[in-house]
Amino acid sequence: MSAVVEPQLGRRVPWFEGDVPPEKVPEKYRLSRAFVPKGRYLDPEFLKLELEKVFTRAWLMACRLEELPGVGCFVEYEIGGHSILIVREAKDSIRAYFNACRHRGTRLARGRGRVGSLICPFHGWRWNLDGSIRLVLDREEFVPRSDDDLGLVQVRAEQWGGFVFINMDPDAKPLLEYLDPIPRIFAPFQFENMRYRWHKSVLLPCNWKTALDGFLEAYHVAGTHPQLYRFDKSNTNIASMKELESRMWAPTTVYERHAHYSSVGPKKKDVGKDPANRGTGGVTDERLSVALSVQYIADDMRGLENERSWRAAEALKTADVPEGMTAGQYYLQLYRDLSIAEGYDWPEITPQQWAEAGTAWNVFPNTILLPNQGSVFGYRARPNGMDPDSCLFEIFSLDQVPVADYDKKRDFQPQFFEDFREADLGEIFTQDLLNAKEVTVGMHSPSFDGHRLSEDQEMTIYNHHRVADRFLWTD
Repeated sequence: MSAVVEPQLGRRVPWFEGDVPPEKVPEKYRLSRAFVPKGRYLDPEFLKLELEKVFTRAWLMACRLEELPGVGCFVEYEIGGHSILIVREAKDSIRAYFNACRHRGTRLARGRGRVGSLICPFHGWRWNLDGSIRLVLDREEFVPRSDDDLGLVQVRAEQWGGFVFINMDPDAKPLLEYLDPIPRIFAPFQFENMRYRWHKSVLLPCNWKTALDGFLEAYHVAGTHPQLYRFDKSNTNIASMKELESRMWAPTTVYERHAHYSSVGPKKKDVGKDPANRGTGGVTDERLSVALSVQYIADDMRGLENERSWRAAEALKTADVPEGMTAGQYYLQLYRDLSIAEGYDWPEITPQQWAEAGTAWNVFPNTILLPNQGSVFGYRARPNGMDPDSCLFEIFSLDQVPVADYDKKRDFQPQFFEDFREADLGEIFTQDLLNAKEVTVGMHSPSFDGHRLSEDQEMTIYNHHRVADRFLWTD
């Protein structure tokens, strides 16, 4: 992996060996210093290129292992015109196939479920779970073809952190190499020991990248979520000039394929994990400031924090904080002690590991992960058909489970809402998603030619487009 490039005052565009020279990119889609042309969001022909060259060659997070609890369980993953079936073929084996009958192309299965074999609903041809042909009705009437030729066409399926990723490119590099350095950095957070708390998908009136962009930086927090640093969380009025002076600063770090930002508190403060950095303004008792911040996230977003972190925050309100510790540090100790007492595996995460983990990661191309100990948020976005102004946006919350429940199977069903306002996502997510339509309308204005990005706090967005160029403009 190439060296990390962190935006510095020297202000240079991130560049890695193997990147596409600008002259190879059509001018209307060409990136320049901290600038992304709007055509990359609005043009139907650009979306067509993404569907043909990015989504068919990149590793895509398709589902969680817990969604395939038993042999024969399957999940359908759709992207553009492609339908992929992810199937638990055996107790310790997951496979993926193009979801098409080898006879006349009929889709074999939809959504999710459990089967003993894959049966075409049109003419009844059948395949075993390992993709081998089981039955060709009246086979003697067809031009002879070998069993190998009639088997389902496999799609690569590999696993990390309890997730199943798929890749339609048989020559793609292995998943763990593609994800580097994420598996190493996320290892202490034990994603594999987490399970869905909830999963909701909604249709948004915006480009799939616009949906992701709103979660790839924290520069928007002062404008979109002013209540986060107030004692009165119901006060969502625009931030005052005084509040803007102490707003969150969140520098970005870019890698060869992925990028993240780190919310580190007041501008230029050292990176680290201390909940005091996101405390509630106007509260003089640091214990109460930290506790209210944690509990607001737990109550409103129902993720990234959980009922155990809520209880630890409640205990902090009246605790005697040991000398030499901040209230935020003591809260983390209370949370750890409570978790261990209740049967959770709870490794020590060093300040250096917290700092390297950052706040939110863009897992190229279409996933965002927010690592935290005990709870995690994830977002995915996919184009909705061939409309560049519409997408399917997914939000999911994962919670760690006790060691005794690692092998326990759960009956889990994701939820879908055409209108995000009906999804009961809380104030913070609602504020974020309300921006989707406004950004789309504004981008269509002739007065707007493209995104002009902060070279400190929005390089995650630029980096996504830089990496996409590798797929779009190389053979």
